[in-house]
Amino acid sequence: MKKLLYTTTAFVLCGGIVQANAACIATPSCTAMGYTSTSSCTNGIKCPFGNYWNCDLANKIAELEKKIDQQQQQESCVVGSILYSDMTCSVTVIAGKTPIGIVVYIDGAGGGQALALNSIGNYAWGGYGTDISTLPNLSQSQASQDVASCENSKKIMAAGNKSKYPAAWAAHEYKTEGTEAGDWCLPAAGIITSVYNNQDAINTGFSRANGTQFSSGAWSSSETSSYNAWYSNFNYGYGLHGSDHYATKYMSYEVRPVIEF
Repeated sequence: MKKLLYTTTAFVLCGGIVQANAACIATPSCTAMGYTSTSSCTNGIKCPFGNYWNCDLANKIAELEKKIDQQQQQESCVVGSILYSDMTCSVTVIAGKTPIGIVVYIDGAGGGQALALNSIGNYAWGGYGTDISTLPNLSQSQASQDVASCENSKKIMAAGNKSKYPAAWAAHEYKTEGTEAGDWCLPAAGIITSVYNNQDAINTGFSRANGTQFSSGAWSSSETSSYNAWYSNFNYGYGLHGSDHYATKYMSYEVRPVIEF
């Protein structure tokens, strides 16, 4: 005689639908899951269980995508790149950022110096006949290696007020968006040498950022004697000139500040 096998199946009524061997699970709340808007929104995400949208999440995704896009555009600071007010760099202009200078020197340790986009006027170096004891008197080859822009500037300002040393003080008082007085200084002669050695890349950067290309005739913070200081002249070796009366400290030349980053 054949045996009959009997099985039992439980049927449960869930939301008007009969389901076998199931327990009722409550439908998740849209608002509890972050879908709080009752109106659809651009790029909004709709709740799968009702007519609610999450617009805040869509905005966060859009912001994240924007940040990723900016990070992809940003590059390491290199000579000729644009320095922005948030101290980031890129070779090409990034919309929404404010250029404040062009990178003219990289120190090899992750930092460098950037030259202001424009001249801030003509000033005398100052202190004619005075040898600043804390500043070395540099030969042209020595000056071409001097990159201590802000250190030099501080020594000059410590030797006298802005009536005595107008150029260094003018650079010190310069400021831009994202910077304040004291952040900028008179470039050292080695920084001018770097400009001379990288003129094409640097002048291209100035053009991209709507700045003024750097030319000869600007003071450095490097001293050569009691009567002379080094200034830029791209018709001479290293882009420097200062061995005769054309670089005497009472002469008025362009001041183009740099910022160290």
